[in-house]
Amino acid sequence: MSMSSRAVVQGQEQRQGDSVHAADANSASLTRNAILTSNGWRAAGVRRGSSLLNRLAASDGQAGKTARFIRHAWERRVHKERFIDAGKTPYQRIAGDDIMEVRYYPPQDSGAFQIDHDEVVPVQARHRVPVLLVPPLGVYGWVYDLMAERSWVRFLNALGFDVYLVDWGAPQRAQASDLTLENYVNRWMVQAVGAVQEHSGEKEISLVGYCMGGLLCLLYTAAHGDGQVKNLVTIASPIDFHANPGGGKVLQIVNSGANKLGIKKVARATRRVAPENFHVSGEILSVLFKLTDPFSSVFSYFDLVRHLSDREYVKSHLTMYEWFNNMVDYPGATVQRLVFDFGFGNELASGQVRLGDQLADLRKIRSNYLAFAGSSDLIVGVAAAHKGMELLGSEDKTFRIVPGGHAGVFAGGRAKAHTWAQTAEWLADRSA
Repeated sequence: MSMSSRAVVQGQEQRQGDSVHAADANSASLTRNAILTSNGWRAAGVRRGSSLLNRLAASDGQAGKTARFIRHAWERRVHKERFIDAGKTPYQRIAGDDIMEVRYYPPQDSGAFQIDHDEVVPVQARHRVPVLLVPPLGVYGWVYDLMAERSWVRFLNALGFDVYLVDWGAPQRAQASDLTLENYVNRWMVQAVGAVQEHSGEKEISLVGYCMGGLLCLLYTAAHGDGQVKNLVTIASPIDFHANPGGGKVLQIVNSGANKLGIKKVARATRRVAPENFHVSGEILSVLFKLTDPFSSVFSYFDLVRHLSDREYVKSHLTMYEWFNNMVDYPGATVQRLVFDFGFGNELASGQVRLGDQLADLRKIRSNYLAFAGSSDLIVGVAAAHKGMELLGSEDKTFRIVPGGHAGVFAGGRAKAHTWAQTAEWLADRSA
């Protein structure tokens, strides 16, 4: 083929290739336009449907109720955070590290407000002794600030107390060996109390602890709190682990077997197990907590469905259950100590606990002491919580049984009228 012929052929091939590329480009452009048009129609349809649903939801009658039911069901699935009100009270961080944090909550309310349908009128006078709220491990500190109408922080603040809180953060498995009971008591509780004393200018403080938080308060006061802890309040905090419902009998049996084998030998064997193996993830902790009362979760879900058209009910329900559904890891070294020494060995019930170079002796506690137990608590029985009345050396000791289970006694619908109100009144009489 001549040079001129080859040039003609190449020119034809080039034009054909350009035509193919142009056709492909046009096809791609048409496809993109079709997709954009389709998405635009879909988006417009969603907006129109949402607008119609919102208009119906604002109306009265069955149509409005049905529209609200549908809207809340959809929102709960895709935007659950819109319903979660926990931890909304403003605070200042005054101390802490990359895990633990100490917070101060300045007074917020100047006018009356509602807590669980009861009016709370803020007072102007402030009590001299500040309050440090101590949550259990495995949860976020906002359990003391669940929502505006069910907030320990807001309630105590309105009644004239300077309120502080320690948040234990979210430990990870890599920290399982470091976060021992000694770390919480000898290091972080010491730092938290010191931060409150420095910020408030007061040497004496009040400690209020729920569940494991109450045990940390007791251990700190017994080991370090001489002359610093004026008032000590524990809520559903187990001291005699063998007196707990159900599990207490199991612990007694296991401990009896360990004694026959030689308790010291068994204790040494458990110490050789790496703490990482005892680390409990937040997901597992959440399941274990729910298993203590499985029917309650089922009934609660049906209640939610039944009231799904009521936005305030949905907010209250989902915020409360965020506590149980969004738990944090329980550090392995502390779990190891709680299971073998406090659980099987029932060490705390003896009144003395060795914490590194410190001896926490409950009999040396002289702080004013108030302890609560829930009448239907399936985790911490009345007898388990009452043991402190026998052990503490305080002259001013009070024990009260209030309505509710393990969570209800602290933040249930009746907690404000019982545990909260009694705590505030008791502290007020002893905080001058």
